[in-house]
Amino acid sequence: MQLRFLGTGASGGTPGRGRSQRLESSLLVEAGVRLLIDVTRDFERQSRALECLHAVLLTHAHADACGGVGQLRRWLRSRGVERLPLYAGDATIDALEKRFRRLDHCDFKPVRPGGRRQLGSARLSALEVPHAREERFPTFAWRIRHGRRVLVYASDVARLTSEFERFSRGASLLVIDGAMWRRQLFSHLTIDCELPRLCNWQVERIVLTQIGRTAPAHERLARAARRLCPHARPGHDGLVLRLR
Repeated sequence: MQLRFLGTGASGGTPGRGRSQRLESSLLVEAGVRLLIDVTRDFERQSRALECLHAVLLTHAHADACGGVGQLRRWLRSRGVERLPLYAGDATIDALEKRFRRLDHCDFKPVRPGGRRQLGSARLSALEVPHAREERFPTFAWRIRHGRRVLVYASDVARLTSEFERFSRGASLLVIDGAMWRRQLFSHLTIDCELPRLCNWQVERIVLTQIGRTAPAHERLARAARRLCPHARPGHDGLVLRLR
């Protein structure tokens, strides 16, 4: 399984220099098939790293997760592709249908928490996690298994739960919400407070995404994260990881 982080920033992107400058959070997963997690408002720039896609997974209906659906249509048409499978919760699909006029490029595949889907050699499952206060924006963490390797991706999480810990158990990599550093926001983790707890979870590695303006510069953040949890690190745009 190979991962390429197309964006690791918060909503609206995260300013900075070098690896501290981040587009909205999105991940390309190559696991026998090519899966894109979230289609951000930065998709036009992020799509330069894409050759082809087999499906899209959406975490939720906020604009930073699905605001690039219109750009996705243009990108597909430029490659002669008419429709692409898009996996999401019912509420997210409903929100998209209300927000966008043209969705003929989306072959919607409704997913319910706890259900499993097989896409080629990749097995997909989802868990609803706390994030938005509005009921119309339920949010998913995604679990992708390919062979013995398991990725859990949860870019938007308000608090850690026992259900989420069980869902993450055995993961080769947990990609987790790192939006807030030394500050609190109702919809995201304060990751410097939560990393010591996450370090005790049964996961091999942890990478932070959704990194916001409260975080220190990338290198300082990397050192601070390692002190809190030796197998944790911040992601950055363009980061490539191979799970073997």
